[in-house]
Amino acid sequence: MPRRAKSARTKSSAVGDAPVQSSKFNRMRADSEDTLLFAGLLYAEGRPYELIKERLVELFCPIKLESAQRPWDYSVYYNNELGSPIMRRFVIFDTLIRSETLPDIKLKTNELEQSLSVNGKRQYNIDPGYITLSKLVLATTKNYAHRIHLRGGIYAEVTLLYKGSAYVPNCFTYHDYSDTESIEFFKQGRALIHNAIVSSYCLGG
Repeated sequence: MPRRAKSARTKSSAVGDAPVQSSKFNRMRADSEDTLLFAGLLYAEGRPYELIKERLVELFCPIKLESAQRPWDYSVYYNNELGSPIMRRFVIFDTLIRSETLPDIKLKTNELEQSLSVNGKRQYNIDPGYITLSKLVLATTKNYAHRIHLRGGIYAEVTLLYKGSAYVPNCFTYHDYSDTESIEFFKQGRALIHNAIVSSYCLGG
């Protein structure tokens, strides 16, 4: 079982071996960046959110922030697999991660999706990523012009950039990441990093 660490300023749990040294979150290696783990969830209305929440907490660590559930009607791409109408929710975990662990995290969420599948169809779509003071990065298995291969068939894209006092989209940003409600939610995650509330790492090595 992974060891959990407590912060001096806030009760917080996390996965990893990095010790908590002070009331501020740990500083990463010079070649890493302070990044906050989040996940975007899609599932059919009526599908139990608490089930996927519980499994994600077991897999990673406690959830710090949860967005409101809202309809996701930007595409019919997932309707045949997930069902419809589809709901969207974002969650932000109570931990920092090392940015280089993003492929491991995406592979773990892929495994979780498959473990909850019924008759070969996923019941939940999980898109992990991380938030930094300067950007929001999303992991994906789909290659495209603006995505960089990390390893193991996992790609990363910079979905939002922080400019002025808000995250701003680019020409490739999904609509549900660029609307006002989502951006305000991600700004709350950024504040966790800025205020040094989060204490430790997931998947630390």
